Amino acid sequence: MVRVRRQRCTLLIFLLACLIVLVRQLYYGRLLPTVSSPFNHPVENFMPTIDKFPDEIDHYKLPSLIAVIREFESYDNDVVATAESVLRVCRSCGVAVVSDDIVYPPLNLAKQVHHFILKPGLTRHSPDVAKCLSDFKYVLLLPDSTRLSSTEQLLDMVRVLESGDTTGVAARIGSGNVNCQQISLEVQRWELHVAATPDSEACDSVDGKAAFLLRTKNFLQFTLPWGRPLFLSLGIQGALRGWKFHVAKGMLLGEGRELLTAENLRWKRDTANDERVKSLYKDLGIKKVIGSSQKVEWYGCSRQTPRCFPAVVNDTPSYLYEGRWTPPCCLEGLRATARHVFLALKSCRARWWLEGGSLLGAVRSGDIIPWDYNVDIGIYAHDIDRCHQLKASRWQTLEDSEGYVWQRGSGFYKVHYSTANHLRVDIYAFTPRDGTMVRAEPWNTAHRQDVDFPEHFLRPFSSVQFAGVQASAPNNVRDFLEYKFGVGVVENPQYPNPEILSAFNISMPVSS
Repeated sequence: MVRVRRQRCTLLIFLLACLIVLVRQLYYGRLLPTVSSPFNHPVENFMPTIDKFPDEIDHYKLPSLIAVIREFESYDNDVVATAESVLRVCRSCGVAVVSDDIVYPPLNLAKQVHHFILKPGLTRHSPDVAKCLSDFKYVLLLPDSTRLSSTEQLLDMVRVLESGDTTGVAARIGSGNVNCQQISLEVQRWELHVAATPDSEACDSVDGKAAFLLRTKNFLQFTLPWGRPLFLSLGIQGALRGWKFHVAKGMLLGEGRELLTAENLRWKRDTANDERVKSLYKDLGIKKVIGSSQKVEWYGCSRQTPRCFPAVVNDTPSYLYEGRWTPPCCLEGLRATARHVFLALKSCRARWWLEGGSLLGAVRSGDIIPWDYNVDIGIYAHDIDRCHQLKASRWQTLEDSEGYVWQRGSGFYKVHYSTANHLRVDIYAFTPRDGTMVRAEPWNTAHRQDVDFPEHFLRPFSSVQFAGVQASAPNNVRDFLEYKFGVGVVENPQYPNPEILSAFNISMPVSS
């Protein structure tokens, strides 16, 4: 009888213990929700060291927030500790790590942390990160080696965001400086202007180590939410939308261990970051960056690379279909080639002048038309033999001592920027006949400006400012242009073949 009672007592204690374990699992499972994802790769049997939480925190007052760690290097990082610091102060917060590829060495992440790998593989699809983020109201973007020390830090950032008219809040991390930046993006011209505004608290972007808090609905509006460097990418995309970030100068988050202490690791990081910037600018369509000191950095084509656009079809370059103008690097190449050709023609005492759209650009602005893709020149046919470059290129392609390539085309001559880059100047030969300048080769285009014209426009020549130098031009330039293009051509800019572009909803900007 005693034995039966003991067995019953033991069974009762066992059942009670099982009930306690079940209740604890249900309780902590509710406070630490997980988002199932086939792209989460935690190390098996790894348990997070977050068994103690401050008793005074009311977790129901915490915002619906997910912290995202994107900016880190696989070869030296503090991602695990950064994620853990979030879980320590906010058990209801989500935590995600986003990487381009599998991280090696692997990250020993807690099971509550979701690792999204953006690059698909043979057995791995691209993850739906947006679906995970949409379960939360706010996104907190944390750089590597950041430490959250209290719930109040999160609540303060949310209060600042909700009390102002900004789209995001930036908080400084550690002892480094965070400087405000103003960003201006000229999409048509492929240009980015960046200026430091250290006394401002409303920024387009920031320079320095900082955490960013945004509403999830705003973050998901970015077309490239994961471009790196992340905060430069978001700053440019936000500036395009007119968004501002508030720099909370009195707000400070902690910093973890020092990273990249070895010189070779810093070199590796800097080299990779340079490539990320180039890739980001390529994705965003930025080819010219002008900094605070007016220093210009180029991210487009050069003499050693092909030009930025393919062969032109129907006299309508590809970039016009994007609502953009000639890339600035291409315009620089055209200017350099034009100046080189001008000097060569002057040296051989040839009679030449700006033609067509190039002359039109000179009269309008003293430069190439912003959407033009070549430079046009006229020359007296009898003067071609005076210039050894033109004479030699009649029979074979000539690369001169400065790397410019002279070549005979179909009814005209062309001078390329280089053997790799085929930006070019076109030279058309004319012969005077009974007071009219007649093409040495017949016109084979339907362009209104491609017509013969009275020679009196060339007696005498005049000059105009073009591409930074004085260029030879017909006299009575306005009359010459209206003879070629029609009345009012100077004051009324127009794209080539506007009827083609109108089918793509592309039209001339009013400000032009």
